[in-house]
Amino acid sequence: MARDTQRVMTGTNHGMDWMRLVAEQSLNLSKAAFEGFLTSTRQTSGAIEHQTSGIRERSISLAAEALGNTYDFAQRVVHAREPQELLQLQGEFLSRQTKLLAAQTKEFGQIMVRGANASQRAATEQMREAAE
Repeated sequence: MARDTQRVMTGTNHGMDWMRLVAEQSLNLSKAAFEGFLTSTRQTSGAIEHQTSGIRERSISLAAEALGNTYDFAQRVVHAREPQELLQLQGEFLSRQTKLLAAQTKEFGQIMVRGANASQRAATEQMREAAE
């Protein structure tokens, strides 16, 4: 009877040790995954901040250029001598502003795509590292 009790206790202890090992490995894996998630979030946040800063600076530059075009147009309108000249100036102004807006839209689209791709690469890399 004592021998059977000893076997049961040994089996129970072995089972408990195995459960502890599995639980510890699970905790370590979940901790590593969470740390990877935090790192990925920080990198993504940094990329977004960088992207936002670039957009802000470029927006200010483009606004200054648009304003400069407007003042230039106004200055030239003041000196216009004939209605035909006024129409020509207006056409030139609208053309410059349209080109500026088109370039701005294209540039911002490219910035957004680059930022999204960088964020995706960082997240994929972090997931890969967490899985290893």
